[in-house]
Amino acid sequence: MKKSIIFILALVPALAWGQSHTLKMRKWSLDTVYTQTQHIVGCTTPGSVVTFDGEPVKVYKTGSFGKKVDVKEGDNTVVISSTFAGQTVSDTLNMFYTKVRPERPQEELPLPIFTSLYVETTEGAYFNYGKGQDRLGGAKVCFVDAGIPLEVVEEYGDLYKVKVAENKYFHIPKEYTSPIEEAPVRDVTTNNWSVTNMGDFDRVAISLNAKHPYTIRHELSDKSIVLDIYGAQCNSNWLTQRLPLGMVKYVDLEQVEYDVFRAKIFLNDYSWGTKVYYEGSTLTIDVKHQPALTLKGLVVGVDAGHGGPTSTGAVSISGLKEKELNLEMAYTLKAELEKKGAKVVLSRKDDSGMTMSERKKIFLDNNVDLVISIHCNAAGSPLDVKGSSTYYKYTHNRPLAEAILLRTLELEGVVNFGLVGNFNFSLNGPIEYPNVLVETQFLSNPEDEERIADRSFRDAYMKKVVKGLEDYLKSLK
Repeated sequence: MKKSIIFILALVPALAWGQSHTLKMRKWSLDTVYTQTQHIVGCTTPGSVVTFDGEPVKVYKTGSFGKKVDVKEGDNTVVISSTFAGQTVSDTLNMFYTKVRPERPQEELPLPIFTSLYVETTEGAYFNYGKGQDRLGGAKVCFVDAGIPLEVVEEYGDLYKVKVAENKYFHIPKEYTSPIEEAPVRDVTTNNWSVTNMGDFDRVAISLNAKHPYTIRHELSDKSIVLDIYGAQCNSNWLTQRLPLGMVKYVDLEQVEYDVFRAKIFLNDYSWGTKVYYEGSTLTIDVKHQPALTLKGLVVGVDAGHGGPTSTGAVSISGLKEKELNLEMAYTLKAELEKKGAKVVLSRKDDSGMTMSERKKIFLDNNVDLVISIHCNAAGSPLDVKGSSTYYKYTHNRPLAEAILLRTLELEGVVNFGLVGNFNFSLNGPIEYPNVLVETQFLSNPEDEERIADRSFRDAYMKKVVKGLEDYLKSLK
């Protein structure tokens, strides 16, 4: 099969005594291309002079270089030469450009299997909106508690389609379910509520006559939590609010459909974390109180992305490994936060592999106030795509992500890749604490790579992350 290509020239270390200057070329795919503009990037001995067909190109401090080349239809040849200490080596790239792409077979989704099956959720379960997938999995609605009975109406490969109300369906991975014999109880009724200040959090308890599926979301506009309970009808005639409360301002309810009941919890301030679970058949929502809006005493979870032998992350043209940069920056961020009086909880402390569940458990067990995950980025168009970016899943985490991004853009040369919402990254999924994913620079881009390779830049970037966090805290006062 012939595909579009990107050429990568492997790293050549600085010359040792008696060692010749070399240039090694590695292709990511075959020699037929289907786009006119081709990205050719590579790395040679730092300080070399590199030319493409006799025209010099910039060589960064890491030895990386790159050029976009427009090719003509048919055969093309590009000669790359690198000269260092009087030694010159060259290599030739041969490309055949055609506008006619081979037909790609359309991906066939698994056919639905109609079934009548009952399951219940297990630990770590979540609902997806549909059966679509990408590299981060299907688009998630939210996580749900274990032990909730569900009616399966169709199967799609590794997914069940479940009916949660008369006109409402979700998908759930099969691995987060176990079979049961009895059908879910229909026409669940909501009974009395209580809202109580428990010291560090307010507890909202909604009595039901059976467990039933739910979804939860946070509304940024009116500082509220919206909880929909499916297959449920209102019989809540007492909403007992035991004053004084901490985070909860008041609660209200609405029957939005015949069998969809909505609980609305209005907050005094922006959410600092919510835990939803069943105690028996009572649906319980613990709403964390707002901490003091200062870094002093704040418990911050810091995650160094990737790690271990099987999760290197991105690898730059010159050989920089994302997992190593992430860990170093996590320790730098830890030190900067501790200078301000924060307590820092690291997920990964060394080059060890950790699952996302293990990382989340560490943060939950340590009752963190918020989480920052540190990564480096990479893209398939190495000479076009670069910059700093932050990511969030839920809208109420947008101000945190925005505050950090704006501060990082103050660094010289850093461009704005974007503020990305509804991101399906696992560590953006928890609602128990505010969280943000920080993608520092693109290791695939030679210019970004040169910056992130510089220890002083990495230190400065982490200081900007702290500044952004301080800005966020000030905005809440």
